[in-house]
Amino acid sequence: MMRMFHAWAATALLASTSLAHAAPVTITATGNAAADIAGAVDTYRGVLGDLNPFEPQNFAGGRRQIDWDAAPDVVSDPNAFPGDFFNFNAAPRARGIEFEPTGSTTGFQLSSTAASGTPVEFGFDDQFSTFSPERLFAPVGGTTLDVKFFDPADQTTPATTRGLGVVFTDVEIPGLTTMTFFDRNDNELGKFDVPTSDNAGLSFLGVAFDDPEVFRVSIVAGLSPIDGALVEPSELVAMDDFIFGEMTPVPLPASVLLLGAGIAGLGAIRRMRAR
Repeated sequence: MMRMFHAWAATALLASTSLAHAAPVTITATGNAAADIAGAVDTYRGVLGDLNPFEPQNFAGGRRQIDWDAAPDVVSDPNAFPGDFFNFNAAPRARGIEFEPTGSTTGFQLSSTAASGTPVEFGFDDQFSTFSPERLFAPVGGTTLDVKFFDPADQTTPATTRGLGVVFTDVEIPGLTTMTFFDRNDNELGKFDVPTSDNAGLSFLGVAFDDPEVFRVSIVAGLSPIDGALVEPSELVAMDDFIFGEMTPVPLPASVLLLGAGIAGLGAIRRMRAR
């Protein structure tokens, strides 16, 4: 059985960023079963804080998460999964997170349950396994996506978070599956390789900053999309739980606030002249 756990401050990976940022805590684990990585996942949860209710309101600190398993069949394989499903104005979908296709990716899918009659784990149950049974998440058409964060109380307002942790399955080739973090000015905060596992194994990567600096996270999940022809070397990767810090709404730039104040002032002057 393969089992690995690491936690360190990844200062070297931040050398390329153009601004000074505090080094994040990085937690990784791999194994052949959910129990092998559960300790690392729980440690990362503890770094972010207590689990907040999935309500459309703001909380001071803590975390939210997605395990996919309560999603209905209507948004599961063979149906498409909408990337904004968990950026919603009511519980329990109020998670403040969206998934955006990048590169050749055209959309997303959740794997089906055994009860649905559709093959589980996208038909690759010999290559994938789950951390929290039984749905998995994957891009289709390509292998890349952006994760973006929003104010749970106002789903149109962008937000930042302290970090993101993801469980992956079947990461076998080093360096092909990665997570890259960016701040609100699109400065790179760090690029991190997801650790490899055995065939159908599980891998966890969680990155947490001291402050809510993370505006988006770019993920590369393997080399071959789950719905396309296998690309050599064949590296199919799917994802399970997403764990992320509570969102902090991004304030409007000062220039926008000044513009709004100027428009309001002009309106007041016109009203006075019209009297």
